[in-house]
Amino acid sequence: MSSFAGLCSQSPACPTRSSRAFVWTLFLATLLAGALALAAPAAQAQISYDARYRPQADYRLVDTDRFEWIYPAGADTTTALFQNALRRSFQSTRSVVGTDGADFELPVVVDPISGRANGFVTPANFRSHLFTAHPTFSFGAKFDSWAQTVAPHELTHAMHFEIDSGVGLGGLLGLFSGDASRLVHGLAPRGWFEGIAVYRESQLEPEAGRLDAPLQVMKYRAALGSGDPWSVGEVMYGSVFERPSRRHYLGGGQLIEHMAQERGSTDFFRQATRWHHRLPFLGFGMALWMGTGQTPAQLSDSFLDEERQEERRRLDSLRQAAEQGITAPTVVAGTEGLHVRRPYWLSDSTLVAYASGYATRPGFYRIDAHSGERTVIGHQAITPGYTYVLGPDTTSLYFARQHPGLLVPDATTPRTHRLSLRTGEARLLSETGGTFTPARAPGGPVWAARRDGSFSELVTLGEEGAIPQAHRPGLRYKQVAPSPSGDTIAVLANAGGTQGLYRFDPSTSTLEPWLRFEGGSIYDVSWGPEGRYVLFAADPSGIANVYALDRHGGDVRRLTTVRYGALEPTLSPGRKRVAFARYRHERFELATIPFRPDSPRPVADTERDWAPRGGVLTASADSAAGGRAGAERRASGTDGASQDAPPSGRDAASLRAQSRPYEAWRHLFPRSATPVLRGAWDLLGTSVDGENLGLGPGARISGADPLGRWAYNVRGFYQADRLWGDVSVETGLVPGTPSLTVFNGPVEAVRETGAGRSRLEAFELRGLRLGVDQRFVFRKNVYGTSLTAGLAGEYRQSRPITAGGAAEAGFTGRATLRSDLTFKYRVQKNIRDLVPGTGVRLNTSAEVDVLPPTGATPSQYLQQRVDVFWPLLASHNTGLRTSASFLTQSRRSFFDVQSFVPRGYQGLDRALPGAGNHLRLGAKITQPLWYIDTGSVMLPVAVDALYGYGLGQAQYRVAGAGPTLGERRASVGGGLGLRLRPFGGTSLNLEIGVSYRIDAHGENRWAPHLR
Repeated sequence: MSSFAGLCSQSPACPTRSSRAFVWTLFLATLLAGALALAAPAAQAQISYDARYRPQADYRLVDTDRFEWIYPAGADTTTALFQNALRRSFQSTRSVVGTDGADFELPVVVDPISGRANGFVTPANFRSHLFTAHPTFSFGAKFDSWAQTVAPHELTHAMHFEIDSGVGLGGLLGLFSGDASRLVHGLAPRGWFEGIAVYRESQLEPEAGRLDAPLQVMKYRAALGSGDPWSVGEVMYGSVFERPSRRHYLGGGQLIEHMAQERGSTDFFRQATRWHHRLPFLGFGMALWMGTGQTPAQLSDSFLDEERQEERRRLDSLRQAAEQGITAPTVVAGTEGLHVRRPYWLSDSTLVAYASGYATRPGFYRIDAHSGERTVIGHQAITPGYTYVLGPDTTSLYFARQHPGLLVPDATTPRTHRLSLRTGEARLLSETGGTFTPARAPGGPVWAARRDGSFSELVTLGEEGAIPQAHRPGLRYKQVAPSPSGDTIAVLANAGGTQGLYRFDPSTSTLEPWLRFEGGSIYDVSWGPEGRYVLFAADPSGIANVYALDRHGGDVRRLTTVRYGALEPTLSPGRKRVAFARYRHERFELATIPFRPDSPRPVADTERDWAPRGGVLTASADSAAGGRAGAERRASGTDGASQDAPPSGRDAASLRAQSRPYEAWRHLFPRSATPVLRGAWDLLGTSVDGENLGLGPGARISGADPLGRWAYNVRGFYQADRLWGDVSVETGLVPGTPSLTVFNGPVEAVRETGAGRSRLEAFELRGLRLGVDQRFVFRKNVYGTSLTAGLAGEYRQSRPITAGGAAEAGFTGRATLRSDLTFKYRVQKNIRDLVPGTGVRLNTSAEVDVLPPTGATPSQYLQQRVDVFWPLLASHNTGLRTSASFLTQSRRSFFDVQSFVPRGYQGLDRALPGAGNHLRLGAKITQPLWYIDTGSVMLPVAVDALYGYGLGQAQYRVAGAGPTLGERRASVGGGLGLRLRPFGGTSLNLEIGVSYRIDAHGENRWAPHLR
């Protein structure tokens, strides 16, 4: 990356102290920091720890100097790979991040529950999770192993959370809870902490990380070359409504690298992070200024200017080097946001491809090769990489998608399916989990790859399950493609960071290396008619382009020269045209070119049959951790074969010898001990006569073990001359994560006296509560179906008390049962839908007394709501929702029912539903007006979309056996809404508008509303 000049000659991390704006900002920051520090106990921002259900397995524990390894028995080899990757990258990662403490420690959970290749670090209950499954697509193609790809990246996040800022809000919270201090680091824009992690991963292997990998950097280059390049504000936040969604990884990493090259180190990262940790409420822009010496506006302008100049230089060089010029294909389908992937020819005039877009529902489509017209075949999800193939008779296709676990959160496994092109119906091929890239050979079985730890194996699928076919340890399979005759199975696989083609001979059951590039990766493979030509995409030039292998002469020729990337080529039945996916900003276009295999010069930098026949490739733990040696290669025979175990085997054996059973109780020491000040907010409210209990100082202690088998929260405080408190315990040993809470504390309530005056009364409330919460995921496809259910039983006793805590009467007891249920059926949203485009959602909340106080009438409450989402204007991302809500309660306002009242009637006492049955009908239309999809560096918020809405609602009282409707309250209205993400997290809708009260009774008919 080209550098640009900083503003500070002596210290680029220090802004000019004479700046009047800086002085006033620093003064204001000091005042705010002091006020917040004083108000911190009153704010009572507490950390709660939750248990998490997972299938009970024999988890093992190994302690090392820096890491506490928790892994399931049998995953010793995978854990050894992760262990070596972290050990070898520890010191260099620490120097990049700038972590202070020499006593850094991190629990690491090697997690096999997810079929998605991922990892994460959580600041609360501080730990890292590393999923064992390698990617089914070409992410990390030049890394020696999946462990090397993911482990140092997550280590960077963990070290980021451990940066100590000293004096400030984060340091103050750290006195009571290390996790609370880490959560302050988590308030930084995502592009900041993902950017430093991408920068770190890109230092491990040349051209392997996201700063250099062609399939990743092409998206950043395309954005630069567009008319709307990403600003610093955009790369700091992930996009919600714009592709690519992970621009904060790509752009954030480029920004960090740019600043590091300008300053000669990454010290700015530590300095800016420390300032944000001290004063997070001022926004990240102030911290960035303090850490870099440049305002966000200056940084953004300089960064974009230099990056665009470099991109122009790259494109000029590409045009000069292209022997036949930049390829100008015929674009069959290509609009903003549309991704058309993995095309196959059904005939010379029709293709099938997987498509998704801003307003295009994901699935398989027929596409006219001349007009680009699309016809849906079936809406199905697919594994990343879009590896599916046509069946031999072209009447069906074979694909894999993730299947969710019914009870375990985030548990998934890929399974294979057959989709009929005639009916669009999908059928499960095999119950075997972990299988992907299925393909049926002509007259033969279905071939596929099956995951095996962090690697995979070649299998066939049958009634008896998956049958291994080739013994090649250390391979990561990406695609399986049988030839038209079925005599050869082309296999795309990765061995130690080199990704190339292999061929499997079913007659001899041998898998042999076939073709790869020196310094490049192959990303996909397809067979031409009759099997003479094999087409694939590869990147020996640093850009993915289309290539063709002629099996008759053995020549390899490049067919395209594109600016950013060309993938997934396929040859038409008449061998006249090649279709492929061409990347441009925000889109993968379906493009075609004439097939002229003899016009370009043969490619010379290929490697054929690079391993001895019958050789075995295995990845060692050391090479997987960061060495350039790649995969360890051993001959499978006795001649010349090493008799020593490979490093991965030695490390796994050592791990097993050191391990002991994981015991949750050894990890239940308190993780958080924070102050509590009950009644602090009452000091800010209006004074009311009565039993004011005053302030209640105390503490809250919480903890959980890393696997989430147990979690607890204990609170105690002194108020009204007494000690009060509550204890809750939750377990993840069984589904539902049952919880038990025992409580005894004071409550205050404002009551109306007979004279019409308000009086504050105090009560002692004690009891116990037992609850279960469970989410059932029935289907997680393009359409999702799930049920979230909660059930809680509570027995409580109450009695009035004085301000000194003395009892004024005896206890009265009450037992209640409460349930909450949310059922979603076939709910689906496209990328730019603000609300679901189709589906049904049912919400139910109920509470009933099962043991009322003596002589009292049992209380009961039930509220149900059904929302139906209609896809009538789906092509415009218009959301149309109709809803019906039913409320029954034994007394007026049993709960806060303001949300039940139609817009425009909130706050009107006479509009609140009383005891009895009530019905509300409504409809709402939501239309996006502007996809802003950017973030503010100065303010801790991302602004996603501006939209308009119109609604109509009517509330009725239901009475009689009929039933009959009465006491109508109806309104219509509309306004503007803004979708926001404070701190880049959960989305919030802010709506401002006006309502017309159709049934006003003396009130103004027009009423503004804000919600």
